[in-house]
Amino acid sequence: MLIETLTHLKNFRDKIYYFFNHRRDASMELIDALSSTASAKSIVELSLNPLHHRNYCSITRVLSEFYLPKWSFKNKELSSSIKDQKNEELTKILSSYCPELEKRNYHVFGVDCTANPRLYAPTVSDRSFVHAPTVIFGNKPITIGHQYSIAAYFPEKIEDRSPPWIIPLSCERIESSQNGVNVGMEQIKKCIESQASFKEKLCVSVGDSAYSNPECLGFVQKNPNQAHISRARNNRNFYYPYKPTNELKKRKKGRPKQYGDLHKLNKEATWREPDEIFKFDTKSKKDNPQIIEIECWNSLVMRGSQQEKGSDCVFRLMRVRVYKEDGTFLFKRPLWLIVSGEKRMELSLLDVFTIYRQRFDLEHFFRFGKTRLLMNKSQTPDSTHEEVWWQLVMISYMQLYLARNVAQNMPKPWERSLPIFKEHAREKSPTQVQNDFFRIIQEIGTPAQPLKPRKKSKGRQKGQLQVRRQRYAIVSKKKKPPENLLDTG
Repeated sequence: MLIETLTHLKNFRDKIYYFFNHRRDASMELIDALSSTASAKSIVELSLNPLHHRNYCSITRVLSEFYLPKWSFKNKELSSSIKDQKNEELTKILSSYCPELEKRNYHVFGVDCTANPRLYAPTVSDRSFVHAPTVIFGNKPITIGHQYSIAAYFPEKIEDRSPPWIIPLSCERIESSQNGVNVGMEQIKKCIESQASFKEKLCVSVGDSAYSNPECLGFVQKNPNQAHISRARNNRNFYYPYKPTNELKKRKKGRPKQYGDLHKLNKEATWREPDEIFKFDTKSKKDNPQIIEIECWNSLVMRGSQQEKGSDCVFRLMRVRVYKEDGTFLFKRPLWLIVSGEKRMELSLLDVFTIYRQRFDLEHFFRFGKTRLLMNKSQTPDSTHEEVWWQLVMISYMQLYLARNVAQNMPKPWERSLPIFKEHAREKSPTQVQNDFFRIIQEIGTPAQPLKPRKKSKGRQKGQLQVRRQRYAIVSKKKKPPENLLDTG
């Protein structure tokens, strides 16, 4: 098992080494420094890591030449097609290391958006108001910066308390003119197409309430091998499919009726009897007994939009309630889940609940990436360099995932008594692997070549003037007034 894991990790590092078109040695050293440094507060501090033998200026050169083709050696304007090809190539490499299915008969993918705040960066282009959660009550959950969409693969868990590992497959910056939900669904489609093994079995995508609109349901409806699970807000209105009667009635003018009776989530009087009910006992992380009840309505529709017809997208609706041992509710509100797609009936109620619970592993990845992998610490004034840094963070996290079975516990003196460090057979968490990754790299080596000193560059010539960087206004997505109101003449 140990030799197989090390071989797997070496193979991945070799593929990544040749994935870079320029500055392969500097790129690998930067990734190794990022994977083994937990105390750095800025990206430039990674140059102080013993695994990084080059000057700190090489970090900027790695970022600037990431998307350059092999035959290009100058920083020119990069087209979107070149970026897409490079990102798809990286997705194909990462997806090839997804583990084979053992217990499940379906693949699970997750997608979500997260913010990269750039409040004090006026020279960065395309900044806008993006969502960012806040712990201070009364503040608007927004910030100024960029928004990124992450698509990931969820591996099978060995046990319920396994660490929240994911396999990040795709990362794209959402431009101010784009819709994050549409970008995420396209990412899922590209991830499924990246490997032939994904197409052989059912692929299930999961998202939060933002991914439960008619456009998402219509997108999944066009992919026969995909099912989609998303959360629904507690105040939404759904409808039962309309069934025309055989009675001859005079047809009224206008569009024929498409929706049946109303199913209002916050008004139980509008509900019909559920088609399925499932109960099971479980325990919380603190070993407290719980009872979970799942009710399911198999055929519901929602109102459509200008882009998608909602009456054609039939989905399943589930209500999940958690009870304590004494029969009282553990949470005030129930959890509503939507299951869409042609193969939605192939998933049991327990499968749907388990898949959505695993979606929160993506939130752990965001937290670990921002606190330990400097995901949102890039201070570059170039948006392309910022996008490259997020790609390098994905590669670094993938290294940690592949090394999880060879990592050893490296607790600090005040952590030795914690139960997590006493369980030697337990799968290591991302933090534990990062603490021991420096030792792992020293054992397996690196494909990067030793540093070759060169002559000093000529530097900036006398009389050369630096061009002042352009300042960009913050993009505000306000609703445009009607065209008839714009014409005041």
